This record gives sequence, C-alpha cells and structure tokens, in this order.
Amino acid sequence: MKDFSEYHAGDRDAFEYQVKVILFTISLYGCYAAFALGAINVWWMAGLSTVMVTRWMIAFHELLHLRKAEDLDLLTRLIPLPFSPFNIGYREYQEIHAGHHRYAATIEDPDAFHIQGGHLKALIGTLTLQERQIIRYVSTHGMSHELAIMAMIRLALFIAMLMIAPHAFLLWWLVLRLTYIINDFVFFHLVHYRTGKYGSFPIPLPALIRYPLIVIYGIDVVYATMHHDIHHEQPIIAARHLPRVAQQLSAS
Repeated sequence: MKDFSEYHAGDRDAFEYQVKVILFTISLYGCYAAFALGAINVWWMAGLSTVMVTRWMIAFHELLHLRKAEDLDLLTRLIPLPFSPFNIGYREYQEIHAGHHRYAATIEDPDAFHIQGGHLKALIGTLTLQERQIIRYVSTHGMSHELAIMAMIRLALFIAMLMIAPHAFLLWWLVLRLTYIINDFVFFHLVHYRTGKYGSFPIPLPALIRYPLIVIYGIDVVYATMHHDIHHEQPIIAARHLPRVAQQLSAS
C-alpha cells in the first residue's frame, strides 16, 4: 500500500480524542443523574446515552492507536463507565486491541470469540464480552496490581450507583450495555465476516443512510466502519481521512 503519512493522526488528534473520552464519560454520568432526579424521561435518557456511548467508543478506539496508558490521565485509564460490574481498563484494552490488529479475524485473534463462528455465536460472544474479557485477560496475563485496584474501583462505582437509584441505574445500564453490544457486533463481527470468510471488509453505505448517521454519530464512527479494511491496513490514519484514502486507492 502506498504511503499515506499525510493522513496520519497526530498529537492534536490524540488530545482531541482524549478530551472527547473524558467529556462523554462525564456527560453520561450527568445523563444518569438527570434521569435519576426526574429531570429527563426514559426516552431522552436512552436517546442521549446511545449517541454518547457510540461517540465515546470511537474516540476511545482511536485513542488506543495513539497513546499508551502512561501518557493518559487517570479517568481515561480507569474507564469508569459501568458496562459491567467487571471491566478491564485502558491498558488491558490496548493490549487486546493490538492483538486484534496483529491476528485480525484469525483463531489467534483475542477478539475471535465475538468475531468467528457465524452471526449467532458472535452475538453470544458480544453479549458476554466484558465478563469474558477480564476472565480471559487474567487467565493469560495474570492479575496486575493496577488491574486489581482499578477493577475494585469500577465495581464499587457500579454498586454505589445501583444502591443510590436502583430503578434509574438499571434502565441506564441496560441502555449502555445494549448500545455497546450493537456497536461491538457491527465493529468487530460484521466488518470481519463475509459469507463464511474472515478478514477485514468495508461496509458501503448509501448517502441516504450515511449522512444522517454522520449527523447523529459523527464522521469518525461512520468512516471507521465503512472503511474498516483500510483502517486495519494502516490504523494510524485518522478516521476522518479514510474516504479520501479509499478514493485514492480506487483511482490507483
């Protein structure tokens, strides 16, 4: 593949992704608080949370390719969003994602359990993703001091929010979890599976679908999904530039 270094993400991109991760994390907690206090109804909570979780996920994903855990603030490394009582942190996610890019969609891929085996098996893997990730990570790498401390903090946050407003928290948590499941199924299984074959594939979207999705979820979400094959070839390319790179590749 030709050199596309002019489209590589840089320090400014990394800073923007880090800021987005922090802001969306705080905003999601604010959404939970507003719902628990009755300031917004369940539909507003669900709609806002779904959009913010999706935008958080792509900012977090892009950051994984640009910054090591040591270079980030504590909040970003902690990942305090309660997708599960048992979550791994940034450092562990980065190690897993590096393995995913190294062995994408093969049996050696640490994400193979929610990619391979057809749609149903991949979906089941996605349903239990967070719990299986921490079990698989600890069984392979052991329980580090950092992971143990951060896992206890995340568990304490989960229990505290559940106790403060059980009904509101369970509904909010369900929205977070379902959003993550759907996004993960698309961003891992659907982009790596085609009619019985595994690899990294694009997902073309017609303009009538693409542009509304961009308005709601942002260009990074849409372009990183549409051009996932290019992302795997050169993961350092900023998501916003992927359509331009795709055009150049097509022309050449």
